[in-house]
Amino acid sequence: MTTGDGESSGEEPTVSVVLPTYNRGDVVGDAIESVLDQSYRNLELLVVDGGSTDETPAVVESVTDPRLRYLRGDEPEGVSAARNVGVRAAEGELVAFVDSDDRWRRGKLRKQVDALRAEPNCGVVYCGMEKSHGEPMTRDGRSGDVLEALRRLSIPTYTSLLLVAREALNRCGGFDERLPCFEDWELCLRLARRHAFAYVDEPLVVKGDGGGGVSADPENVAAAYRRIRREYDLPAETRAQFLADAGTTYCEDGRLREGRPYLRRSLELDFRPNAAAALAFSLPGSPALFDALMERLYAVERAAGRLRG
Repeated sequence: MTTGDGESSGEEPTVSVVLPTYNRGDVVGDAIESVLDQSYRNLELLVVDGGSTDETPAVVESVTDPRLRYLRGDEPEGVSAARNVGVRAAEGELVAFVDSDDRWRRGKLRKQVDALRAEPNCGVVYCGMEKSHGEPMTRDGRSGDVLEALRRLSIPTYTSLLLVAREALNRCGGFDERLPCFEDWELCLRLARRHAFAYVDEPLVVKGDGGGGVSADPENVAAAYRRIRREYDLPAETRAQFLADAGTTYCEDGRLREGRPYLRRSLELDFRPNAAAALAFSLPGSPALFDALMERLYAVERAAGRLRG
């Protein structure tokens, strides 16, 4: 039962929050603060550091809250490996994740734990988000059996949105460390085969800009798509989106000629306005012009998102 001050009476499950990081000293402090400031107090925060060489260790070690545990490795092994290290070290019945450039609203865990208690057959609770510049998310969530929605990429799967029963994570095997990106979606796909999901329809996460992480590397995006394509029978619209992501990422990296085949294959499978725009913007052969035109497109989308919000 939730009391009037936002706290709950009765025994509270411990939530283990896993925060992977590597050389993110400029932002990780805000992520840590947003977790330790949660109105839901029964938590532990495991910061898994892949051997940062910047100020990250100093930032983490300056935190005196005893609920924080710092797990520092010698070298980076990838975000999925870091998350799996955190899950194995977790002591809570529930596990949540936060990326080092994301922030949680203060009531996130409280509302998600309450949602999980209200739906005892659920294994996963996720929530809405907004981006750091104020743009709301563009995909709505839903509760219950979400497997088909996941296959069609129609609900959000960012790891910072998730609260998962640790038993469910262990049963499905955790994050696939072979995937350099899209690992959050692939994990949710496996979880949804066994468990119902519950959705909290509030933007409880402020999503950062990614800071040029692995998903911004076109080779990673293309490699992840090829592995996913081999292992899963996906609808044409889903394959089209992955191809569009790969093509656009190549173009944003200045590799317009390499990006065009991905964009063309995407449009052959399913027409997507952004993929068509990216292909058209790439044709003059100028990376600077491509970037300028795509930024104008994204600015229009952000403005439209604010109006919808």
